[in-house]
Amino acid sequence: MNIKKIICYTIVFLFIALPCFSLESAIKNRAFNAPKNISQNKYSLTHYLTKPYSEDYEKLEVIAYWISSHIAYDEYKYNKGVVNYKELNYKYDILKRRAGICGDFAQLFSDMAHIAGVGKVKVVSGYVLHNQGIVKRKYRQRDVAGVAGHAWNEVQIKGRKFYVDTTFMARDTVTPQRRATSLNHKFALNKNGRQNNVNENVNEFFFDFTPKAELKKYKMIHLQDKFIK
Repeated sequence: MNIKKIICYTIVFLFIALPCFSLESAIKNRAFNAPKNISQNKYSLTHYLTKPYSEDYEKLEVIAYWISSHIAYDEYKYNKGVVNYKELNYKYDILKRRAGICGDFAQLFSDMAHIAGVGKVKVVSGYVLHNQGIVKRKYRQRDVAGVAGHAWNEVQIKGRKFYVDTTFMARDTVTPQRRATSLNHKFALNKNGRQNNVNENVNEFFFDFTPKAELKKYKMIHLQDKFIK
């Protein structure tokens, strides 16, 4: 291949690829730098994030990037098995405290998607299997024995189905630094909410993935309850 062809192909590649890189950067920048004063209300937050975008896919992407970069995983809540805000003896608002477990992540993503007018987004539940059961064609109850349940989102856009797991996209965790009591947990949440930390090191793979692609890349699989016999 001569130098002229190389230059020509390079120009064509840049012409096609640069707009995509630019849009992706713009989406991330909007998500990572959303104003704090509108981020404690899911309606105002959703409207701000999605305002520049007309495509459903782009709306979901900016929402997912915001959630995964601003919400930390709450280890205390998971370890205590608290799955309902009302079961805590103090107010627990994931937008204010900036922390939650997988069900919180998935429900917030679904709520914000519907606010943005993207209707075919739902919360699904099941398990994430590592090593055990992943090479079997049929999954049975014994494959998930002792495996913690999980929640994520199923999306359908223009006839295509894919999955979004903002819990797996997120990198931060919040947990009491001292003895794990509800009081220390409350202090840890308040501190996390005040700091308003933004972790831009999100795992992009878990926005728009399929179990088949996940199995190939990570040797694990998100498996919905309905697929377990």
